[in-house]
Amino acid sequence: MARYWILLFGLAALLLSTLDLGLERNGEGPSFAPLDDGPALLMENAEITEFSIAGSPRFALQARTIAHQPRSGETALDAPILLLFSEEGAPWRLEADQGRLDGSEALLRAPDSAVANSDKVMLTGNVRAARPREDGTVLRFRTDTLSLFPAAQYAESVAPVMIESAEGITQAEGLSLALGVGFLTLGRAEARVHSTFYPDSLP
Repeated sequence: MARYWILLFGLAALLLSTLDLGLERNGEGPSFAPLDDGPALLMENAEITEFSIAGSPRFALQARTIAHQPRSGETALDAPILLLFSEEGAPWRLEADQGRLDGSEALLRAPDSAVANSDKVMLTGNVRAARPREDGTVLRFRTDTLSLFPAAQYAESVAPVMIESAEGITQAEGLSLALGVGFLTLGRAEARVHSTFYPDSLP
């Protein structure tokens, strides 16, 4: 039901954007100053779930606020939490202080597909990611920035990253992540990867 209200608000925002409230008919009636500043659409305590054609969830986005700026075509996210579902195991859970959806009018075109229709989802500030594994343990990593490309099911970061698992802790410069298969690549060619393994995890 919440998705239909979000869609209704998006359609209302598009309708209002096509009206010029500053025009007067035959010199009569009130005149309104155009709203040049501020978002075209603002949602508080928002939650959006996107589904595939088969009806299974693809993305779930929560945020303290979601604000769309028509001039830049960007959608700002405050305290976003993003769930990335996959057919290959449990979903990834991503959290950050701030976020941004890049892709002109992605939110207004289809609010319930805002993530999938975006060219890129940018997460910044204390980015945390976690994914449960089949053995009951959890794979986690932390970094400062993360770029997510929904259409390609791919994420990457050039910032330092720390990975924590039941086996130990690994530090690297950057990462790339294939979300569909859960394949994680660490570091760059010219940078070292440092790992510390727990004694219980060694053969």
